[in-house]
Amino acid sequence: MIRQRQWPRVRAGWLLAFLLLVASPSSAELLLSEILSGPTSDWDGDGAVDSKLDEWVEIVNTGPFPESLDNLFLRDGTGTAFHHGFAGTLNPNEVLVVTGADAVAWQAANAAGSSGLSLNNGGDTVELVRSDGTETVIDTAVVPAHAAVDDRSMARWSDGTWLLYDQPTPYGGSVEPTGTGCSPSPGAVNACRTSVPIRAASFGAVKSRY
Repeated sequence: MIRQRQWPRVRAGWLLAFLLLVASPSSAELLLSEILSGPTSDWDGDGAVDSKLDEWVEIVNTGPFPESLDNLFLRDGTGTAFHHGFAGTLNPNEVLVVTGADAVAWQAANAAGSSGLSLNNGGDTVELVRSDGTETVIDTAVVPAHAAVDDRSMARWSDGTWLLYDQPTPYGGSVEPTGTGCSPSPGAVNACRTSVPIRAASFGAVKSRY
């Protein structure tokens, strides 16, 4: 007679707890993805270039589940005031961009001033914070001065490395994050790590390769 093996109750309890833990979404999956501190282009699309309104910060959901954005805020890491608040959910691999104009609108609606994102061109720290009775810093990014130059963005690669998307203003130094030649990519998952320059070639040179 074949006996069906039964898990001891204590093991079944641990297994259930483990499955619930794996299946439960975690706000740690929400991360800062790309930051542009020194705008010289019309990034918010209002027809004008503004050093405050055209700054932007992007967040990404790196997890396998939709993540709640409720009680999530952006803030300058050197202060305590929140510069923008979120609501709703962010789907897996989805990104969300907040411009300085968005921050000003949120601040006006919440009687929270009009400072925008307050990203300093000489370098800054950006924090993603969960505040629901207690404050928890979900993610932090330190933006060095050379990453805050005209239309350069600091972008996070999939392995956690920060890169410089510096196509508008190329950076030739060795201080990290180093330049890539890639263009800033607000609203898209960061997919460029090294930009390969396109070189002109004659028809004969191209034909000789094949």
